[in-house]
Amino acid sequence: MKLKAMTVQNNIEENEPQLSQSVLELLTVATEFCRQVEREDQTTAQDLIDVMLILLPMVYLKTSLVNDAEPVDGFNENKVTEGDYNLVRNRIAAILGDQDSYLDVFVQEFKYSDRPILCTVSEDLADMYQALREFVECYRWGNEEVRQVALADLKDNYKLYWGQKLLNALRAIHDIKYGDKAFDEETE
Repeated sequence: MKLKAMTVQNNIEENEPQLSQSVLELLTVATEFCRQVEREDQTTAQDLIDVMLILLPMVYLKTSLVNDAEPVDGFNENKVTEGDYNLVRNRIAAILGDQDSYLDVFVQEFKYSDRPILCTVSEDLADMYQALREFVECYRWGNEEVRQVALADLKDNYKLYWGQKLLNALRAIHDIKYGDKAFDEETE
């Protein structure tokens, strides 16, 4: 029975790479990430930090394990609106308060400056949310072609943009949790 299941999975991965095991695992983690940042009942920074310290490495790992998608012609309509993006960004910024901002030297603008650039965890997570939500929605409602374009877009944007944003946010969140200015759980 196990051999038959492996053969079926191999056929799926060869014929429909957008439905491979690694893509489905990424889809699962991406859905959970989106669910967490959309939660309206997430009220403490400590809760958000604890969840992100678990989810962000998983998103990075699962995205890294997905094979590069074949380049495809096509375009998917945006599903995430500017209002959706701002709602997530503003909610996270409000939860983190003054812990939202951090200094970063791994941004393009730093090449032209001798000082670190002020960035925010909320913007990094909102950028990730936009890419991952687009991916999830295309898989939810799309056909094979839509999924192929979504997977190729996600992987390209991961390499060029939001993969670094994820790592920057993770570093900042780690510092919030364990750094010199770590949250005092009694004062939250």
